[in-house]
Amino acid sequence: MTIDIAERIWGGFLGGAIGDALGEPVEFLSKEERLQRWGPAGVQGFVHPDGMGRFTDDTQMTLFTAEALILHANTGEPLLVALHKAYLRWLVTQKFPSRISPDTYLQEGFLLDEPILHQRMGPGRTCLRALMEATDLGMPAVNDSKGCGGLMRAAPIGFWAALHPGEWDIRRTFTVASQSAQLTHGHPCGYLTGGCFAVLICQVTLGVPFDDAVTETLQFLEKLGEAGAQIRQFVLLAQELAVKRAPWEQAVQELGAGWVAEEILAIAVYLGLTAPDFRTGIIQAANHLGDADSVGAIAGQLLGAMRGRNMFIPGIADRLEGYSALMLAVSEFFTVS
Repeated sequence: MTIDIAERIWGGFLGGAIGDALGEPVEFLSKEERLQRWGPAGVQGFVHPDGMGRFTDDTQMTLFTAEALILHANTGEPLLVALHKAYLRWLVTQKFPSRISPDTYLQEGFLLDEPILHQRMGPGRTCLRALMEATDLGMPAVNDSKGCGGLMRAAPIGFWAALHPGEWDIRRTFTVASQSAQLTHGHPCGYLTGGCFAVLICQVTLGVPFDDAVTETLQFLEKLGEAGAQIRQFVLLAQELAVKRAPWEQAVQELGAGWVAEEILAIAVYLGLTAPDFRTGIIQAANHLGDADSVGAIAGQLLGAMRGRNMFIPGIADRLEGYSALMLAVSEFFTVS
């Protein structure tokens, strides 16, 4: 079955939000607590008493990335500045101040009108601190964080590149996504993973077989030399485990808890190479013993883009709190493209 670019982009946005919401109640619980609540099978759907799923800051910041791309297209403002402004608007939704005058960014965009995005759903400390302390728009953060806050919001840049292949080659896609992540994360693993993931997402959205997309990303990492060596090592390990058909439990043990960006990227690559369908992959991701919501979000973005919007668990999108805000952002994404 042929899946067009639009269906893959919808799938990526929705898949990320669903994976994020599935992992949200799981994160920070011990293995024993999870067994007690849900048994050995773990979470199989949204488990809040009202039956709804609630996405976290991962999806919130992803939508603000999409907003920045839309505003950049409409106004011609430098993209890195538009991205930084969008993340500062997200900071406002979390009720934290910034050193940069709100007058420079509050009057733009459309997501501030969405109440769901004003909920504080476990925002990452690194993102909060970097945005609060920033003094100049577009300047990279000064820290040594290799957390996944830059990676988790990079997918829209890959989708945008797929919609504009004549203007966005691999190098530009990688550079913009890396610079976007560098606004909050200063360690090379913290921002180069964002670039890698945007390239992967772009390739998959264009219909490139995932094996080939991984190989191309590895070749690009090799050109970066020492800067990309650690990320490349993790992606190669994911590829090796997939080739050996290592079971999920073994892969998790070897690839790590996912509290840092290179581990989550590798886990998503492993699932992209091994998951037989969206449901299997996203349930495995959401039950990850480490950073479950971020693993779910990033794996969901990838698996959704690989399989398109019609491959989801039936009816699950209707039970996603904030679905209308996501629909708005993605619809605007296509309007300006």
